[in-house]
Amino acid sequence: MTTDTAPNDTTPEPNKYQVGPGLGLLLMGVLYLAFWLSPLTYDSYVADPRWSHNWVYSLIIITIGASFYQKTVASRFIALVQGSLMPLTASGAFNANMMTLTALLILIVWILVVFIERRRNAPLLDQRLSKRTQNLIVMHSLVVCWMLLAHMGLVFFFGRLPFEAQLDTIGTGIGQSLGFLLNLPPERYDLVTYVFDINLTILAVLFGYEQFKLGYNLKNKPWPRISFWFLWISVVLGLVLLPVNLEGIIP
Repeated sequence: MTTDTAPNDTTPEPNKYQVGPGLGLLLMGVLYLAFWLSPLTYDSYVADPRWSHNWVYSLIIITIGASFYQKTVASRFIALVQGSLMPLTASGAFNANMMTLTALLILIVWILVVFIERRRNAPLLDQRLSKRTQNLIVMHSLVVCWMLLAHMGLVFFFGRLPFEAQLDTIGTGIGQSLGFLLNLPPERYDLVTYVFDINLTILAVLFGYEQFKLGYNLKNKPWPRISFWFLWISVVLGLVLLPVNLEGIIP
């Protein structure tokens, strides 16, 4: 007969290097932001400030990725708030520059909260919530973050793409300033947007599947590597396809 305290020699080693969605998203977000702040894209932003929506996306990805390394209620809740900006930005409901400032502010708040928690060596809400409640919030808030990441592609394919050509045509004479094109540039000819949005949706599904397999993961077991490697396939595809211009291919 065995007990709950019996040794288990088959238990995997702890996830020493924390390789998983957090590391991948963090690096992806940094590369994403670096590209859209680089001289390569400066002219695009000057010509059309609506391209700053990519800054919002990158800041969201960075925050969610970084929150993977701070498993506290405050950290994950702030990441959840940050992730909620994804569908709001992707829908074109708000000015991209305003959303960029909001995302940057939330990231700064996340950094300050994590600094305070690590300085105190205790989560901010540790005394207010039971351990069970903390575990539930910490895991499920990240699951919702995966869902919110998927909205980058879902909103593009189901909310924007079916109507973009009509709005673009109607709005040509007034500066493409109708509907969501008021805050987002037309992207139906951008192959990188298609590939990246499809891959990010697949990644969100993989993250959710791997999270389901690990559950609360209180013993910090190694995270499955499928999503991590697929994430880097997405990054490489994006870099390879950057020079490609889809103008005229999609009606």
